[in-house]
Amino acid sequence: MSGVDPSSQSWISRNRSRLMEIGTGHIVYASLRWIFENVIYVYIVYRLGLFVGGAIMTLLSLVICVATLLLYERMRIDWVGAGSLARLLGIPNPSWWQRIISWAMRRGPVVIFLSLCIFQDPFITTAYFRQGRFDGLQGRDWRIFFGSVLVSNCYWTLRSGAVVAVIETAWQWLARL
Repeated sequence: MSGVDPSSQSWISRNRSRLMEIGTGHIVYASLRWIFENVIYVYIVYRLGLFVGGAIMTLLSLVICVATLLLYERMRIDWVGAGSLARLLGIPNPSWWQRIISWAMRRGPVVIFLSLCIFQDPFITTAYFRQGRFDGLQGRDWRIFFGSVLVSNCYWTLRSGAVVAVIETAWQWLARL
């Protein structure tokens, strides 16, 4: 026995292990998602074009997000905080994307769906609409998920194409100097 009364420990001390688990999951997920969306997606669209590159990345996104969604359901831990996005409404100084999500949440489910598809991904969108439930994926969950895969990847394909166009134009301009 350590002799420390559990009631005298702070909430953080009592939940340190859980916080580390959730924090690690969130950091790893966010890092991998950033690399996928901003490096791999752009490169594949650059190399293979909007149609073929977009189709390949949509399929890859589908596989990754299904795997993540199934893992999330199995773990029964809201390690990305998707079930608590409603808390954004109370943040005193939200970031630009948090302001957009908060605005969308006040506009209804269609607007929040589109906003999450653009600013997050199909997994987060589906997790949000499940409202913290871990009771098995229902037909509604899968419809939201597949709709989100289509909307998200249309956006990311067009965005990646625009990034490629800007980079190519800048490269050509620099080459003429």
